Amino acid sequence: MYHTIILGAGQAGLAAAYYLKRAGKKILVLESNARIGDNWRKRWESLQLFTPQRYNGLPGLAPTGSDWELIDRLEVANYLERYVETFSLPVQLHRTCVSAQKTDAWEIRTNAETYQAERLIVATGAYKDPVVPAVAKQFPASIAQLHSSEVRDLKDLVGSATSLLIVGAGASGQQLARLGAAAGAKVTLVGPKVANLPRNFLGKDIYWWLHNSGMMSVRTDSKIGKMLTNEKKGIITVGDGPMPPGVQRISTHVNGYAEGQLKFRTAKAEQAPLRWPGNNKKGVIIWCTGYRNRYPFLPEELLNDAGQPLQKSGLSTVDETVAFVGLENLRRPGSSLLGGVGKDAGEIVRELG
Repeated sequence: MYHTIILGAGQAGLAAAYYLKRAGKKILVLESNARIGDNWRKRWESLQLFTPQRYNGLPGLAPTGSDWELIDRLEVANYLERYVETFSLPVQLHRTCVSAQKTDAWEIRTNAETYQAERLIVATGAYKDPVVPAVAKQFPASIAQLHSSEVRDLKDLVGSATSLLIVGAGASGQQLARLGAAAGAKVTLVGPKVANLPRNFLGKDIYWWLHNSGMMSVRTDSKIGKMLTNEKKGIITVGDGPMPPGVQRISTHVNGYAEGQLKFRTAKAEQAPLRWPGNNKKGVIIWCTGYRNRYPFLPEELLNDAGQPLQKSGLSTVDETVAFVGLENLRRPGSSLLGGVGKDAGEIVRELG
């Protein structure tokens, strides 16, 4: 019998494991991938973090490199792997949770074995299950469609004979639009305007200002925190300049597709359609439309009608032996980030008992 089983060996699960092991608890971390960090390795090749190294550390292990370096996905994956090795965290790979049911204790059934634990921490990620809008069904089979999470090397997908449509203009959409243009594709980036913070302000990285002003550590259940994390404020990117000349920018939503034309909508009215992909062009769509976490392995009573955890600041409001770590804005604006999840994990582990 374990004191705690943690589902997921990403940054959230490993931070929770660190604190539990330090407290002398018998724990086990279950990870579905074949290798620690594989969720990062599976992203597109030139994916780069927008937070500098100074703010990318998990508790107990400082990141390598210079303070203001922006690292890529492989460096993150390798750091997570090194974290497990440094603290000898007990992780079992190739373990996908099929169901978690509670009688006297939690019974965690996986694809390989069944485990028992007194407590359960769900750390399966803030960006786990890709979302593709219903309008995707209106495009013919001749047009290739991928979610951004499925992209590996964009050069293998597009070139000068390609018309690339990217839907979603957040950080991922903007990065992929630039890569598509660099590969020679005709790129159309569609999505509402996104606020963009400068990379540097008054001679310092913007994250220096965000951390030193307290904005990254303010509690999201406070009045100021609720204002900062209000979903109506939309997505914010950092350091993204104007699109290159090869990118057509349409600041609205894709509303439909028929007879070779994209249809759009704005908050006020329909916008003129756009013929796409155009003559003699291969059409490729990348949906940068975010994620929605799903928990089919958990008992229904732990979830609301939308299938999301019934929790307050990471602690289940239904069962005092269950907690969630690593969700977006869980306790702070940085709750889902590599350098922000550690503080949440320490508090949640202590409060879970």
